[in-house]
Amino acid sequence: MLQDGICQVTKTFFSKTIQFYDINYQLALNEDKTTIFENYCDFLNYFDSSISVQLSFINQQVDVAEFEKSIDIPDQNDDFNAIREEYRTMLKNQLSKGNNGLVKTKYITFGIEAESLKVARPRLERIETDILNNFKILGAQAHSLNGLERLEILYHVFNQDRIEPFKFQYKMLPETGLKTKDFIAPTSFNFSKNQTFMMGRTMGSVSYLQILAPELTDRMLADFLDVDDSINVNIHIQSIDQSSAIKMIKSKISDLDKMKIEEQKRAVRSGYDMDVLPSDLVTYGEEAKNLLEDLQSRNERMFLVTVLVMNTAKKRQKLDNNIFQVQGIAQKYNCSLKQLDYQQEAALMSCIPLGVNRIEIQRGLTTSSTAIFVPFTTQELFQEGEALYYGLNALSNNMIMVDRKRLKNPNGLILGTPGSGKSFSAKREITNC
Repeated sequence: MLQDGICQVTKTFFSKTIQFYDINYQLALNEDKTTIFENYCDFLNYFDSSISVQLSFINQQVDVAEFEKSIDIPDQNDDFNAIREEYRTMLKNQLSKGNNGLVKTKYITFGIEAESLKVARPRLERIETDILNNFKILGAQAHSLNGLERLEILYHVFNQDRIEPFKFQYKMLPETGLKTKDFIAPTSFNFSKNQTFMMGRTMGSVSYLQILAPELTDRMLADFLDVDDSINVNIHIQSIDQSSAIKMIKSKISDLDKMKIEEQKRAVRSGYDMDVLPSDLVTYGEEAKNLLEDLQSRNERMFLVTVLVMNTAKKRQKLDNNIFQVQGIAQKYNCSLKQLDYQQEAALMSCIPLGVNRIEIQRGLTTSSTAIFVPFTTQELFQEGEALYYGLNALSNNMIMVDRKRLKNPNGLILGTPGSGKSFSAKREITNC
């Protein structure tokens, strides 16, 4: 891992990571949703077959006691400490309704094959600039991570049982004779079980998403990320060259036509109507022709997609409950989430933001089908310091804590139906200040 954020994963594979932030997608109007979706489709079409892409969504638990300090109201030498205690209790109750105890981060990692770092660096920088511009079009803030920030992500993924902060500086490498891997590695790895593994004292398991549904919805990924526990969702996307994809589909159509002819010959020999064909054969033929039309005339591309979900917990029972919960979410959308057998080590390496996919379970999807995993839900607003409580996020139930003085535009409007508490809200803000 180099200081500028480039990681040499293998001798010829180099990657970089960009962190991006949420936008209000789920609460947007249908017209705005359509615009975001179309822009995201254009974003995916940017990647050619030489670029490996990994979208990482990491939800990790934080120390609740440390989190509660950000909403604590200290007592003072007056007669109002009882009121402060009541208000503190109310804030803690509101905190428990959401998942503010989770830190949610989103990353996109992209990698290329190159002969050397000298060859890879300028191309990675060009791709990085294009991705940042695409996020700007989507209205999402994003920034590239340096080597220290990428190492800190890996440290927190591997060391979930430790509360010590990541202590590392690049100047420590020549002083200690160690490598960057030594600073992020847990106390131990254990992959002896077929469906689970151990990282230190943390137990984990990786499952892959088997996409069975004929149609997908943009709520699936959001529901996975709404799980009130540690979860790591990774989507590996590999573009297929357009001419190769069209050639492959035409070859499949030719094979299906050949099978139709064989069925018709068999029908004539058996003495029944040659137009009576197996229903699956007819369906596959129509779907293949529709897919070819999409690729040739509707600005669609083909992608190989792998979706991996990693659950972690301190105890086996808690881990099983978490896996059962995410499997239920997948089942709700007519998909299946299956634990990988004897591939947990490769799956773990595919669940860290390095851009490498070592699980050869892929599903071919078009641009619009891939883009249905929209990486946006809703923006959170939780500031520390002298922030005031403004209620709960309508979608995530997380607390809204804001210091208006720190916003670009501190103005505000209080809207509501008669009797909904507009006056009370204004008076509460005055007293809180």
